[in-house]
Amino acid sequence: MTSLLSQSISVALFLGMMFLISVSNAILMKKISRFERVLHGPLVSVLIPARNEEKNISRCVYSLLNQDYRNLELIVLDDSSSDATLQILESMRSEFNNLRVIKGEALPEGWLGKHWACHQLAREAKGEILLFTDADTVHASPTISHAVSVMIREKTDLLTAVVKEKTDTLGELITIPFMIHSVFSIFPLIIAYGKRCKSLAAASGQFMMFRRLSYLSIGGHEAVKDHGVDDISLGRLIKKAGMKWRLYDASDLVECKMYDGFKAAYLGFLKNYFSLFDYRIVPAAFVW
Repeated sequence: MTSLLSQSISVALFLGMMFLISVSNAILMKKISRFERVLHGPLVSVLIPARNEEKNISRCVYSLLNQDYRNLELIVLDDSSSDATLQILESMRSEFNNLRVIKGEALPEGWLGKHWACHQLAREAKGEILLFTDADTVHASPTISHAVSVMIREKTDLLTAVVKEKTDTLGELITIPFMIHSVFSIFPLIIAYGKRCKSLAAASGQFMMFRRLSYLSIGGHEAVKDHGVDDISLGRLIKKAGMKWRLYDASDLVECKMYDGFKAAYLGFLKNYFSLFDYRIVPAAFVW
């Protein structure tokens, strides 16, 4: 009886802690749309790696080329797509003079595919600010002007954001909100923003905006070329270097179709979830 009572108390305390973390995170994670827009500022290089994205790429590119922020370049890398991705991009390039389309080089030994694609994109970029985003995202027209405003006012080296995850099937509806809530309730931003826990940092590859010099100073994607999840690893490097990172809410500005179906969502969840714990099974299983 005593054992059962102590277990019940432990569970109640743990659930209470998760609730408090969720509340504090909701307070700390501000919407970037609350910040006044900056329409003219430093050159922003928007960088998109694309592989077999014929269903998504045109919507993504059009949304970024219709931004109200004036000083930007958009570079899309086709990573050896076997579908019509490259042809779609080539046809769009004739319409827009600030769209560049490049073909990915062969994957070197020791690199993961997306990391190599992002490295090539950064190498081509001219901007003072680098925005990495995914080909399955769609951005409202004031997204970049709000984000640049936040970066300037808050003096951040890395601005990353939570976006709206589009769910079309029952499997996605069950899995994706659970994945987001699980992370949100066990990752205390109030501690992560402090300087003591050097490894407690995160980022979302769907929206990562770096100051160029900060990105280069940590070694960029080359420094994480063989890491399973590049975004979280880059966030940790920024923090370990003593630089400032912040997580914002962009769910009213950016939408993403993250996975197709339950299986893809489940496998994606496992990869991202365990990476938060640096692939240490015991703490990850305890929180689960």
